[in-house]
Amino acid sequence: MRWDLKGWLGLQLLAGLLLITWWQGYWQELDESVFWWLNGRLVTQPGFAELVAFVNQRWIDGAVALLMALFVFRHAWLASGRERARICCLLLIMAGCFSLQAAAGKALPIERPSPTKVFEQAERISELVPHIKAKDASGDSFPSDHGIGFATFLLFALYRFPRRYLYAVVPLVLALAMPRVMSGAHWLTDFLCGSIPLALITAAWLFHTPLAHWLTETLVAPAEKLLRRWQLQG
Repeated sequence: MRWDLKGWLGLQLLAGLLLITWWQGYWQELDESVFWWLNGRLVTQPGFAELVAFVNQRWIDGAVALLMALFVFRHAWLASGRERARICCLLLIMAGCFSLQAAAGKALPIERPSPTKVFEQAERISELVPHIKAKDASGDSFPSDHGIGFATFLLFALYRFPRRYLYAVVPLVLALAMPRVMSGAHWLTDFLCGSIPLALITAAWLFHTPLAHWLTETLVAPAEKLLRRWQLQG
């Protein structure tokens, strides 16, 4: 694969635009409006606080991660030969990209507490639903690690999954990325202007340069050997 300079530059510029406009405060009004709209419904909508608490449990995160991995494994199972090995390599690259993005997010010189930390009068699901241990606050919420995971999976889905998968994957990812925002543990822009720009930069370097192809071809031979040893190579 050759360099796609136009796509590479476009994604980098979009990532930079999201970060710069966030830094300049253009998203603050939207952030606060979304937070207070959701926070008010924790007490005005019957059952909403219980739902938000349920989807913000740690084991739910694990179940969602497993579900995303199963999407990849199903795609691999339907493939055969060298293509199956390539898909397994893709899963490894995806995991590596998530780790690098999470580390980059931690390295950003930004400390932003979650809205439930900023606004003392905010409703908190840990108080409204005390019998469920759920996350509703963060001392440093930008960018969202939770969002980085979903954004990473989404970008790989957009570039590498068959189009028919996207009708299920895209709505699922967008819906599952929202629980931390609904609980007030994260601002909306922790995902939109924090996690997504990191994913866009990753996509620019992986899929608009020869990097992803080179990594896959480097890993595919060892992956084929392992699949044959485990009798999984179709």
